[in-house]
Amino acid sequence: MTGSPRVIDSLLHPEKMNMIPYGPEGMQVHLDDMARRLATPWQVCMIRARQLEGCNLPDGMVIDPACGAGLQLAALSNVLGKESLGVDIDESRAEMAATNQQLISDFLGMQCNAKIVVGDGTKAPEVLELFSAENKFALFYFDPARPVGSTTHALDEMNPRLNIVLDAWKPYLMDGERGPALVLDLSPLLSLERRGEVESLVDERWPGINRTWQWASRGSGRIDRLSLWLGTAADPDNGRRFIRIPPDQFSDPLELNSVGHSIEEPDIQKIFPRKGKQLTILDSALVSSGMASTWLDGVLQNEDRADWQVTVGRRPIVTHGEPLSLKHELDPLLIQCTGKVVSLVRTTLDEENIESIAEKAIDCGFNKLTIRMGLPPEVQPVLQRGLDRLLRRSNGTKKGFITRTGADEHLLLCAEE
Repeated sequence: MTGSPRVIDSLLHPEKMNMIPYGPEGMQVHLDDMARRLATPWQVCMIRARQLEGCNLPDGMVIDPACGAGLQLAALSNVLGKESLGVDIDESRAEMAATNQQLISDFLGMQCNAKIVVGDGTKAPEVLELFSAENKFALFYFDPARPVGSTTHALDEMNPRLNIVLDAWKPYLMDGERGPALVLDLSPLLSLERRGEVESLVDERWPGINRTWQWASRGSGRIDRLSLWLGTAADPDNGRRFIRIPPDQFSDPLELNSVGHSIEEPDIQKIFPRKGKQLTILDSALVSSGMASTWLDGVLQNEDRADWQVTVGRRPIVTHGEPLSLKHELDPLLIQCTGKVVSLVRTTLDEENIESIAEKAIDCGFNKLTIRMGLPPEVQPVLQRGLDRLLRRSNGTKKGFITRTGADEHLLLCAEE
């Protein structure tokens, strides 16, 4: 973008219309190839908007100073029934967002109350000069661009920078019952140290403001979304929250809350699993949120205990004595896999040893084993195909998975129950 900021009129691009990701049938939006990869899924947009419905936001508009394709802004504007303002420095993105505000509002049968500006989201006074009405904002939503493939996830990689954009819009944010309402959508791989840096920036501007860290996951061993909810948008009783997004877009998510503001990883209790023990690989986002122990307390049977084997990475592992007692219909979604350890094989999982591993699995009655451990991406499918081929000669009926607890040499063959 060059020159002064300007309001974008709604523009249609029928050649670039796509079905909205994870949205209702028939809802189309304008997305180019990059936006299709990066846009927040509509299901996630709506979950967040409905969460904010219960926050008693003050009067005023919604501001998104880096709105991208504008899907989250459209959900917030329509669900909350508020006027909204989106800003993006890229003209094509701003045009895309303007089109999407109109398309989504029309589909939902709502009046479009969103304005989109192509401009610098860190220069609030220049943006607001375009409008004659009093500009006061009930909600600040921010999802900065981040470099693809980043390994540091440092705050200075955000574009625009968090400290600059907070300073730009702070004077225009209305106070609710717990101060202004802000939602910061951040890198899902922020370390504890980086999260502390974010909190320091927030405290410099709003000392002691309520905050709730929220992890969201679709499963598959990864954290999909990490966000910080502040002030009137935060839950004053909970410093962290975990959301499991259901596969059905029309179902309610599973939500777990914890009182307190500390974010703690579970302690390793390295008791090597023996045959007959239950082994469970949990949702990694649940573990990162600090809510795994709370959830386990509700699903362990009798006086059973969980021993943590692995707490980091995509496959956190706990072992326990009895099968878990799952009560909520979405409880199974917090588990990547679970089963009984039926054999320990002291060998390396590679092409040289795959046949001997398969022979052991056949002896144990397996006819299907899924590899559930970290391997190079070019190696895993080769080994899985080899294992599948070798197990075709098995007359067994057991299905399960093969894993390893951290750096241990033993492979664990686990039968799913």
